[in-house]
Amino acid sequence: MASYTDTQIEAMKKDDLRYFLHPTSSIVDMESWGGPKIIEEGCGIRLKSIEGKTIIDCGAGLWLNNVGLGRTELAEAAKQQMEKLSYFQTFNGYSHPLVIETAKKVAGMIPMDNPRIFFTSGGSESNDTAYKLARMYWYLQGKPNKHHIIARTKAYHGVSYGAVSATSLPGFWDGFRPLVPAFHHIEHPHCYFCPWGKEQDQCNLECAEALEEKIIELGKENVAAFTAEPIIGTGGAIVPPDGYYQRIHEICDKYDVLFIADEVITGFGRTGKMFGMLHYGVQADIMMMAKGITSGYIPMGAVGISERVFTPIKSHGIFMHGYTYSGHPVACAVALKNIEIVERENLAENARVVGEQLRSRIRDLSLPCIGEVRGIGLINGVQLVQDDAARIKFGPEIGFAKRVSAIAWENGLALRPLMDDGLQLSPALVITETDVIELVDKLGRSIKQAYDEFLGNQP
Repeated sequence: MASYTDTQIEAMKKDDLRYFLHPTSSIVDMESWGGPKIIEEGCGIRLKSIEGKTIIDCGAGLWLNNVGLGRTELAEAAKQQMEKLSYFQTFNGYSHPLVIETAKKVAGMIPMDNPRIFFTSGGSESNDTAYKLARMYWYLQGKPNKHHIIARTKAYHGVSYGAVSATSLPGFWDGFRPLVPAFHHIEHPHCYFCPWGKEQDQCNLECAEALEEKIIELGKENVAAFTAEPIIGTGGAIVPPDGYYQRIHEICDKYDVLFIADEVITGFGRTGKMFGMLHYGVQADIMMMAKGITSGYIPMGAVGISERVFTPIKSHGIFMHGYTYSGHPVACAVALKNIEIVERENLAENARVVGEQLRSRIRDLSLPCIGEVRGIGLINGVQLVQDDAARIKFGPEIGFAKRVSAIAWENGLALRPLMDDGLQLSPALVITETDVIELVDKLGRSIKQAYDEFLGNQP
């Protein structure tokens, strides 16, 4: 039974439209709906709307709820720490026991030799920190001109000014120029829609060679770093081809360019390993983290800094950068308990196993508008196309994935459309095979209904 009357629900939606500016949300759409979709409660992988409707969260919030909703252990950890020490700064040589413990724990987990950990409030801050670290590193080497940073198309690295300059998705730059200078982009690796028109396993990794070409174009004496998500997230849940990151790392080494791994989405078990780069056997010089570090129970991010990058900063004596909430005691308490749950319940392995089941069952739907079903662990994308054999996309004016998502909501799924009519499937890592069966049944019905509508509208 719903907790609110129809009158209360209508008033709440009007107040939302009147007072709240939503991040990255269509104001036109919300007004046409009569207000936003309002979530009241959550447990495990399921949400409850204020109307009392139960919904499977197919996106773990924004890729982040690794341990599921409603974990009382995390609430208790936060409560106890708030009562003991709710906040104190970590500037000016101050510390506290939990920030030390959390830094030690994270440093021992990430694939990086002898790292230091810098804490932030989220992924955008972690990205900004990483780019400042890369530029400062070369400045301290007496190479201030070595400040250019290369990212990729379809990359999402956040929305603060440094982060959004590395991001390359439609709409994120509109109205915000000028961006931070000296950011550049190469084409992303996506074999299904290969920018070079190649077929997987029948190419020379042109997607990786593009990095070398860009470094040569800019001049190796000018390039500070290359930054990449181990698996592209918001740009489409795109897994690179075999050998891609090994070749990328070789190119970075060849031209003395730092490699920055954005593990904000992929970290803490989502890919079926604790971190995405573990799939490739490649170590980054700098690594960004957030999201799964606390499963979204409280805002927190982190940056792993290699010995190579830290050494000149230590010699310099100070890193003139920081955030008010860097190493927040309550965030540290939640992070430690969250990581304990991920490890204790072996959620990375569950992501690996159930992710395979999810992709297999979606492929078994055999719907003509499902092209590629891609992913690793529980970071997955379903590519919707007009013609799979010819890999012909729906036109952007059709908004096919958006229509599927609207129908899915009515069928009990919170489903997010991605670029080029992809669908995001990245539920919490506690999802079971039984949950997958229900999810895929509702997904299949939603896609079929949208496709039947599309065919019925054709001349």
